[in-house]
Amino acid sequence: MDRLTSAYRLWGGVKLAGALVSGIAIFAMMLFIVADVVSRNYLGGSIAGSFEVAQNYFMPLAVFPALAYVYAAGVLPRMDLLRDRLPDALRHAITHVLVVLEVVLLVVLVHYTWVYAMSGMDRGVAFPAGGSLYTLWPLFFLVPVAFAMVLIETLFVLGRNVLGSEVSLTFAEAQEEARP
Repeated sequence: MDRLTSAYRLWGGVKLAGALVSGIAIFAMMLFIVADVVSRNYLGGSIAGSFEVAQNYFMPLAVFPALAYVYAAGVLPRMDLLRDRLPDALRHAITHVLVVLEVVLLVVLVHYTWVYAMSGMDRGVAFPAGGSLYTLWPLFFLVPVAFAMVLIETLFVLGRNVLGSEVSLTFAEAQEEARP
């Protein structure tokens, strides 16, 4: 169990790096939008293709790298209202089933989003903005990588639930419950 906990601490650094990438993307998007507004109001026109650049570059970079961090923090909604009111044996069984279902679903998501990203790379997907074509397909790989990171997080939760005495839907929640 100690090895799992120390590996999870290392994994926390990877998740934090993803959150930092998202934060930097949000800050860059803010600066880009401010520059576009200033350009529109004082220079007589918007930055060419600013909407498309924000939509296709900044938004995916703002969301997907931080997905595992947000998932691990327990910010995303969960269906645990009823689960917490059940007897311990049934709650443990339902928690194991839910985590295994999450693993299966995430494996399917990683597979199909990877196939889509590879297809986009093969086709050389780009988008028009301001009279030019901008490459888009590299950002397609953010989606399967983000889902793979959530899958790794879920595998940590599954390992914690199998090896530990308490079960939970997040790794951090299980650690808090184990503390005296």
